[in-house]
Amino acid sequence: HCISSAASDVYKRQPAAAAIENGKNHFVTLGENGVSLATEGVAAVGILLPDTEDKVAAGEGVTVQIKDRTLVQVGAAVTAGDPLASDAKGCAVKAEAEKFIVGYAMESATAAGQIIHIQITKSGFVPKAG
Repeated sequence: HCISSAASDVYKRQPAAAAIENGKNHFVTLGENGVSLATEGVAAVGILLPDTEDKVAAGEGVTVQIKDRTLVQVGAAVTAGDPLASDAKGCAVKAEAEKFIVGYAMESATAAGQIIHIQITKSGFVPKAG
C-alpha cells in the first residue's frame, strides 16, 4: 500500500525565482525558475508562510502553502465569504471577472495590509462579465 504524509502535500519548498521583499502571507506563482510574487489576477499556486524572511535572495528556498486554511495579507477591504484573487502586489482582493480565485475569505478585513484567514481552493477564473 502506498501511504503519503498529508503534511507534505500542504507545503512545497522551492527556490525564489528572483529576490522577494516582504512576501510573507502573499500569493505566489511557480515557474521553471522557482517562486515569484503573484501579479494581478494570475493563477497563484499558494501563499508564502508567515515565517518567510523579509528579504529572500534569488535561489534561496521558500516554503509555499498550496492548500487548506492559512493566513493571507489583503490589498483592500474584503468580506467573509468573498472569493479572493491576487492584486498586482500578491495581496488578496475580492475576485472580479477574469481573475483567478485562489481561495475564500474566512473572515472580513476593513483595510489593506490586514492579515486574515483564507481557505485555499484554486477555483479557477471568474467568468467574463456579460
